[in-house]
Amino acid sequence: MRYECEQVECKRKDDGTEIYLTKFYCPASYADKNILCVHGLTYTQHAFDMPYKDYSVVKFLANNGYTVWRLDSTGYGKSGKYEDGWKITSDHTAMDQVYAIEKILEVTGVEKIDLLAWSWGTVTSSKSIAKCNDVLRKVVWLGPCFGGNYDPVPVPGPFSELKYTYVVRVWQHVEGSRGYEADYSTVERELHGIWTDEVYKHDTLSPRPNGGTRELMECDWETWLIDTSKIKVPVCMIAGDKDYYTNIDRCNQAVKELPEGSELYVCHGGGHCMWLELDYYKKVRETYLSFLERD
Repeated sequence: MRYECEQVECKRKDDGTEIYLTKFYCPASYADKNILCVHGLTYTQHAFDMPYKDYSVVKFLANNGYTVWRLDSTGYGKSGKYEDGWKITSDHTAMDQVYAIEKILEVTGVEKIDLLAWSWGTVTSSKSIAKCNDVLRKVVWLGPCFGGNYDPVPVPGPFSELKYTYVVRVWQHVEGSRGYEADYSTVERELHGIWTDEVYKHDTLSPRPNGGTRELMECDWETWLIDTSKIKVPVCMIAGDKDYYTNIDRCNQAVKELPEGSELYVCHGGGHCMWLELDYYKKVRETYLSFLERD
């Protein structure tokens, strides 16, 4: 299959900062079947295109008829940067998505698109969805971050440099290894290595802004990071019950509060990156594709 990926010019309307927005498609893609993929705190849009076996999310979606759009949030990757890392909050990043959605609608001429988000992307997209309910059809949240998982941890400064232990924190690790030794029974060794290489290639060129990190890490036990009452489109939540960042009890409560047609799939034994884990990635894809294609 021949795949194409091209950049589409997109800027924030409030300050003119460039948003790196790409369009990914193949001969099987339809022009009127569009989905926007939203990344999390650290790993930018490249995370959705792991160049190993059949793990690429964008290729999977394109093969199933989608034109796939991705953005690097401002402050990250190839998008424009700011001098103040605290500026990159969930609300600020949500507006990147709003501007990207407006651009996609303008370029394609379609009335509605779908959205897929992972990790912090579920928090930021919850805010962009609230502003774009009328032009979104369905939403997929992988590893939703509602809060209520851990004691608050202070974030010392507006930027941080990525260290190896954080780069690979998305994987499940051997107990007692303190984040150094991945559990290769859950992730293929080669994929783990490629992931690490790709992150260092794309996401360490500039310090990581910590506005969103502060929101997540300093969140107290009572605070909910996602306001489900503002979501008016069906959501498919997929969560691993071994995920450090996901509170399954809150997922169970949230799915009852989300619009009709919403659903929750729990990967028993799955981690934060269950959508790339050996035992789960195919089932995860089948689950959200079935949800997206259901009338």
